[in-house]
Amino acid sequence: MADYIGKGHRLVMENRETLALTGIKKVQSFDPKEIILETELGVLSIKGEQLGIKQLNLEESMVDIEGFVSALIYHRGTGGGSRQGLMHKIFR
Repeated sequence: MADYIGKGHRLVMENRETLALTGIKKVQSFDPKEIILETELGVLSIKGEQLGIKQLNLEESMVDIEGFVSALIYHRGTGGGSRQGLMHKIFR
């Protein structure tokens, strides 16, 4: 998986129960109902039930997640996430 570092983002989901992702920069937050990741292509929210991080290796830019996945949502922008963007718009 190390060959994906800096080369983009890949997501493989099996039966809505496991996810293998590459191109991960940072885990912004996680709990059993939502995991928020900063990826090479922006912020990704994974929503579901009984979500957990099975394996995390930021040196290789990868994460494996298990649980029941109900939604995958990519947010606009990259890096700082939508909160930073909203504050920037308000106080411009």
